[in-house]
Amino acid sequence: MLNFFPRRQSAIAKAVATLEAYGVKPAVRQHLTAFLQESDSRELYHANPRRIAERLHLSEREALRVLVTALKEGILSLNWDIQCPMCRGIDFNPKSLYDLRTNHTCPRCHTVHATDADEQVRITFSIDERLRRLGREADDPNFRAKVDAQYGVVSGHQMLTLQTFRDFFPRETIPPNESLTIRRVAILFSDLAGSTALYARRGDSRAYHLVRRHFDLLFQVVDSHNGVVVKTIGDAVMAAFTAPADATRSAIAMHQQMEALNQQLQLTAEDRLILKIGIDVGPCISVTLNERLDYFGTTVNTAARVQATSQGNDIACTETVLMDADAASAVKDCPRLGNAMSLKGLDAPILVYRIELMKAICTKASDV
Repeated sequence: MLNFFPRRQSAIAKAVATLEAYGVKPAVRQHLTAFLQESDSRELYHANPRRIAERLHLSEREALRVLVTALKEGILSLNWDIQCPMCRGIDFNPKSLYDLRTNHTCPRCHTVHATDADEQVRITFSIDERLRRLGREADDPNFRAKVDAQYGVVSGHQMLTLQTFRDFFPRETIPPNESLTIRRVAILFSDLAGSTALYARRGDSRAYHLVRRHFDLLFQVVDSHNGVVVKTIGDAVMAAFTAPADATRSAIAMHQQMEALNQQLQLTAEDRLILKIGIDVGPCISVTLNERLDYFGTTVNTAARVQATSQGNDIACTETVLMDADAASAVKDCPRLGNAMSLKGLDAPILVYRIELMKAICTKASDV
């Protein structure tokens, strides 16, 4: 027993060292090693990611990327805890997305409720038992409640919009014919204007090279603005964000990056890469389609229809997007024009705003 603790410390240190290969910085690895080696066992059982972020001296999003990387290396396990909206009890049984169902039955009070990824499902992390076995004292509900009250919780939906999670665990999906309730998601669609003509002028190989460059930039922009690329459709991208402001700022950055790329490649006026972008925000459901996580519902359909109204070098968005104060602030200096539009597939006309960005983007693009 006298040698157990040093062996445990060594095993944890060696395990965390593997994160260097993923670009995790030395200081972060050092903080994570100390956290896993020295923390009270209660800190390592269904641990709140925001509490861990504080210990790692990282933002919540940065910490989640590190924790998911540690999950891939077998250092941590991921828990999909579900809190009952009636008795507030927490079900620890789900161990993966595949364990979640459209409706959940509370094991304590037997209430049946929709599985709400924004409100009821929260993610926590535990240290892998092979590195440190936790005793019964680790399971302390009062301790967890105090931590959650202090820091707040990280919703399951936030994990669904983390690109690192989708990249590392593409097979982590919801069961077929099941879904999760999403109370609020910002859906962004982008498309390249005139891409058919671009292929005709440039030829398939050269045009595809440009399209790939454009995809690489959009993936980076979405991830850096707390979103996830759900899928690509031809030359189009569908992205999801938990906050409308993140979607709006991402759209601005997309245009800036396209302008910078156009300048870098010295493209002619007719070959310039021009984006058409549309955004809507609202409820939907998360499902598995074509063996990957996807979103389904009116919000998705509306965002796609709104994108089709874009004229390029602008952002088309619904009134709902601009009702968010932070999203409205992001484009407060940009000219906008609102029109009530009848969009295909929607029962009633909706107010769509076209936000002009090109002048501001040209000014900033030279600094990108």
